[in-house]
Amino acid sequence: MSETGGCTDWAWQTPPTLDRCRRTPVAHTGGVSAPSSPDDPPAVAPWLLAVYRVFAYITGVLLVSLTVALVALRTTEPKPTWYSNAWTMHGWAYMAYVASGFAIAFLMRWRIGRTILVLLAGTIPGMSFVAERWVVRHVRLRARSE
Repeated sequence: MSETGGCTDWAWQTPPTLDRCRRTPVAHTGGVSAPSSPDDPPAVAPWLLAVYRVFAYITGVLLVSLTVALVALRTTEPKPTWYSNAWTMHGWAYMAYVASGFAIAFLMRWRIGRTILVLLAGTIPGMSFVAERWVVRHVRLRARSE
């Protein structure tokens, strides 16, 4: 906790009645901060980023492993039950990946092209890992700059 010019770095330590830092009172918004101006996007909540990361990894691991299984089982007919169940799990995980990725893209105010590329990364084996690192890096850079 540093103090510069009699003004603390933490918004909740400055009482709203003594607005020495010229900060507005911080309301509880579920981890999402309101933008300070219409041009600034709201911050992405840490829980939303964690959900996105979990489903990006689940989607990526399932897609890579199922692609390897597809090659290994190409001559096997009928396919084992676990194989179709794993594809169903990948589909549900991908839907959660899309929902959390879209929420992050909306909060970050990304253009539609960037959003579609991030969301489609879950359909290419291994690309969800690349997209996850890219999204996390950009969200954290934006959080540091605020």
